[in-house]
Amino acid sequence: MMKINLLGEASPAAMKIAPPSNASRQVLVFIVALAVMMSVVGFLYFYWSNQVHHEQDSLAREQIRQKELAAVRAQNQQYQQQLKQLEERINTIQKLQTSRQGPVDLMTGLGNTVNSAKDLYLLQVNPEGKVIHIRGESQTVESISQFIKALNDSAQFSNVRLKQYYQDDRYGRRNFNFNLECVYTPPEAAQPAQGKEAGGGR
Repeated sequence: MMKINLLGEASPAAMKIAPPSNASRQVLVFIVALAVMMSVVGFLYFYWSNQVHHEQDSLAREQIRQKELAAVRAQNQQYQQQLKQLEERINTIQKLQTSRQGPVDLMTGLGNTVNSAKDLYLLQVNPEGKVIHIRGESQTVESISQFIKALNDSAQFSNVRLKQYYQDDRYGRRNFNFNLECVYTPPEAAQPAQGKEAGGGR
């Protein structure tokens, strides 16, 4: 049976189907936008938190590595200092050995050259660095010449210069006193020089 609404009022069903108002629509849009924004902020917070933790872990590892390198550097400096001290000790020992053997080698070399000249005697030998000042006497001028030649022929002596010689007739004897100087080269330094000269002559 059909019902006719003669009063002109809207039925309850028609009232339910009515479209929403502008205010409710704005509230809905705001809620959706807020939910999206919170999701984006939450994602960014999670992402950057992971990045911060990762960088903090990397920084901690780098700090540990820096401490290890600092320990290695300190140990290396300690080894370098010990090596320097050992080198100084070795140099000191070598200098002492050279200073002890130097006069022996010098006198041996002079003795070998003096033996090549007859009636010649050395009265004084004064080393000043590499330069050797020699004062001696001989009964003949020929002996002095032989001594100078022997010095020049020796690998240990060079730049021989006769500075003075004179006749001395004291005590009823005729002698010739002389002063000369030359450059002395130790045997260990003279041997390589001889080897170079021998190699160049081949």
